[in-house]
Amino acid sequence: MNINEVTMTTVEIAAMTGKRHDNVLRDADRAIELVSKSRASNLRSQIEGATEATFESRGKQYRMLVLNRHMVFTLITGYDTTLRYTVVGRWIELEQAANPAFTSQAITATLIDLQSRVDMMAPAYKEHTRKGTTGRGYLVDEACRMAEVPCKVTREWFLERKVTIKRRTGPVTVEGQAVIIEAHPQFIDKGYAKKGASRSHGGHPDGFKLTLKGLEWLKTKREVILAWDAERKMVRPVHDADGFVVDITGEGSAAMTVADLPRKARRGEGQQ
Repeated sequence: MNINEVTMTTVEIAAMTGKRHDNVLRDADRAIELVSKSRASNLRSQIEGATEATFESRGKQYRMLVLNRHMVFTLITGYDTTLRYTVVGRWIELEQAANPAFTSQAITATLIDLQSRVDMMAPAYKEHTRKGTTGRGYLVDEACRMAEVPCKVTREWFLERKVTIKRRTGPVTVEGQAVIIEAHPQFIDKGYAKKGASRSHGGHPDGFKLTLKGLEWLKTKREVILAWDAERKMVRPVHDADGFVVDITGEGSAAMTVADLPRKARRGEGQQ
């Protein structure tokens, strides 16, 4: 007798958990990337257990993923108990409808599979939660690693977006005055960060740590940060008031001259 495979879409998971679909899709993509790396494959759409698809909303087509049991359980392992309970309950209903002759086996396999994944991730999740909720917090480098964003770029993005601010401190000397970088007060007030010891007292170099809430916020900014970094690396001429090129910015522009630029950019042609 054939056993019908049960699948679940990211749209269905979003509806059941109350999460935004783009966030569920982001979580699923990250889970797939990890599986992809472990299998030495960079073809995400060909990973076993995940299929690209689309759905319609308000006359437009949007991307979604169709996941099998292994990928669904990999995805929801990081969710809290209530959300896991909701998804697993629905999964069992689907198993019963698709394979009524194998109801008991399907339920047992489902629960064993999920529990094994939770048990495997429990130590890491416990440590992750402890750091964010007991006051320890996350160093910026640590948070960037967990959010999968480059640390140097993230620090620069923080300054650009006023997430962090520079402040002069200490006595003024012939070499100037020391500058420290702190989290913006509003960022702290929102619960995203907490103040840390200053450098002069042996603290970490950033002067603050991200909270668990701040870490989750940083994860949602991953694509924004990467897009911002790519945009600023584009080679661009800087023109003076008369339209002449006075500087060239962007990645690899240090050795460039005006002759390397497109002709229309050399004297500000097309500039308003």
